[in-house]
Amino acid sequence: ASEGIRMDRRPLYSKVAKTSVLSLEYKNEGSYLGMAVSIPTQNGWQNIMVFSENGQRSRAQAGQILFVIVIDLMGVAALFFISWLYISKVMKPLEEGQKKQNAFIAAVSHELRSPLTVIKTGLASIREDPSEAGHFLVHVEGECDRMARLINDMLLLAAADARHWKLNIEPLDMDTLLIECYDMFCTCMNEKQAVITLELPEEALCTIPGDKERIKQILTILTDNAMSYTPKGERIVLRAYQQKRYMVIEVEDHGKGMSEEEKKHVFERFYRGDQSRTGKKHFGLGLSIAKELAELHKGDILIRNTPGGGSTFVVKLP
Repeated sequence: ASEGIRMDRRPLYSKVAKTSVLSLEYKNEGSYLGMAVSIPTQNGWQNIMVFSENGQRSRAQAGQILFVIVIDLMGVAALFFISWLYISKVMKPLEEGQKKQNAFIAAVSHELRSPLTVIKTGLASIREDPSEAGHFLVHVEGECDRMARLINDMLLLAAADARHWKLNIEPLDMDTLLIECYDMFCTCMNEKQAVITLELPEEALCTIPGDKERIKQILTILTDNAMSYTPKGERIVLRAYQQKRYMVIEVEDHGKGMSEEEKKHVFERFYRGDQSRTGKKHFGLGLSIAKELAELHKGDILIRNTPGGGSTFVVKLP
């Protein structure tokens, strides 16, 4: 009204009239800038009141909005980083599994190529000279047996990986089981010109739950491995004792032993760290199978150095 514009009356002029920018204060709501405008029309006039927040408050709100935007961007960046770490962690074992699978396939292909070559060569020789069939068929039969052992070992490991390996769990008298294994191994030792001894405590060993045939298989693998490393005339020790809640069985040899690097890989499939184990009877799968069997029994197999040289495999079964 002080500037000649009355919002409740008809304007005195036919032109647009407006006030200057006014500053208005409201309790608890801050200050605003306002302007009154009177606009003539064909049917009369139109009065308009325009309000805007004071610049200082707008700048404060703009700062708050900017702060929220920055926090949101930081949250998105943090979420992206955490997701990247999580995906990397999830993908790492998959990548390692893929590498191991590729290595496994390559190793199997390599192991099967040799007997297949011998079989193919033997059959070609028989075709050329049937009179020598008996000689070549012995080699063909031996290579077929070798392939059968390799395939059986791979099927055992595949069943373990798929968790389809079922155990026939029953109470086992460990004294009786170890004596049976010892008697079985003695015959093999005579052929290898080696000596095996069985060491048991004076008191009877406790009964444990387990699969008798699979535990025998573990001990057979470890003993066969010990014979591969033990020189003629040396001694292999089969030892058992109780340690807290575990039954501990040791297979001790007095061979050349293993380096720390070999110990890291000795349970890997197709690993053969010593040239003495590259013979046709060894594929590098035995210790992997023994490890899987021990773990299926909720146990483990460890390896340590034998005093004076050699290696000792320690089977721990609950």
